[in-house]
Amino acid sequence: MSTANTTSTLQAPNMEFTLDEGQQAVADLAGQIFAQLSSDELHIASVNTGEAFDANLWEQITQAGLLDALLPLDEDEPGLGMVGVVLLAREQGRCLGRIPFITTAVAALALAEFGGGRDALAGIGEGTARVGVLLPEVRQRINGRQTADGWVLNGCIELGYVFPSSTHLMVQFHTEDGELVAVVEASRAGIEIDQFKGISNLEHAALAFDNVTVTREDLVGAERPAGEVAAWIRPRLLTAAAALTAGACEEAVRRTAIFVSEREQFGRPLSTNQGVALRAADAHIDSTVTWLTTIDAAWQLDNDGEGELAAFTASWCAREGGFRAVHATQHLHGGMGADLDNHIHRFFVWVRELDVLWGSAGQVVEELADVILPLEGSWV
Repeated sequence: MSTANTTSTLQAPNMEFTLDEGQQAVADLAGQIFAQLSSDELHIASVNTGEAFDANLWEQITQAGLLDALLPLDEDEPGLGMVGVVLLAREQGRCLGRIPFITTAVAALALAEFGGGRDALAGIGEGTARVGVLLPEVRQRINGRQTADGWVLNGCIELGYVFPSSTHLMVQFHTEDGELVAVVEASRAGIEIDQFKGISNLEHAALAFDNVTVTREDLVGAERPAGEVAAWIRPRLLTAAAALTAGACEEAVRRTAIFVSEREQFGRPLSTNQGVALRAADAHIDSTVTWLTTIDAAWQLDNDGEGELAAFTASWCAREGGFRAVHATQHLHGGMGADLDNHIHRFFVWVRELDVLWGSAGQVVEELADVILPLEGSWV
């Protein structure tokens, strides 16, 4: 992906959407692994085991070196970064892979960028560490009280996304000096986990912190100003989640196109009805816009462009466009689309769950406004 000229006074680089050879190879390999190990039949079998995640799928992803490929080796080998994250997350979304990929991947990038978190990064590379990420919600947050030895954390968050599959937790907590981020073991004393099954059949948890101790060695970017690490993590998590939505929507639209082309009513395919064709076309547009804004956001984040602006735009498009796309694909399947065991319904509930992850569309658009308003008058 290369930089093209831009006429905006914002100096935001424009991206070319063509993948380079390394990016395409990683996307292809991930697609093969997800397709082989998270087919419809294997996905259902994984859910029915009652396990929090698909351990075999996770093992194959890590053994293939796909997490390592995201991380920098040195200054000359920066790794695939956020572009790699969204390419893999898109493939996960297409197959609804039951692994804690996006949280672990973003956590790994944060640890590689800022340091800290004890030995969690090494465990991620080995495939033994899986990281859940806790961000503050509208009316909920984790508060940290400083002590002589570090901080004591208290508070609760209702949605710890895929947390039961995690060995570690990257938690943002509020202090008098600002927002800090730490990595702690899921088993650390004082962390209460209330596991529940989401509408997607993924296992999540409500978490309560009761006098959980955190030391300076647990912090991510301990030498950085308060708030910097937290501000770095959020747009990347939202972008990764948008990539999951994009992949799920693309696959749902693909399956729906096949269905309405083969299903006949009154002696002709459903797709020959203008209303069906228009609804499917709108869903295709929504899923395409979601992906294009997502890959653009990932590239802007990696290349010091207008990363926050692009990330919040992609997240809002995913929530609004993804909502419309999966509703359309379910409706175009008729009554079968509402069957809880129907394949198209699984894509519907996955995207609806992602729709409220780390904030609603309304919250995200407010964050987008906060980025755009200071730029008023700077556009050409």
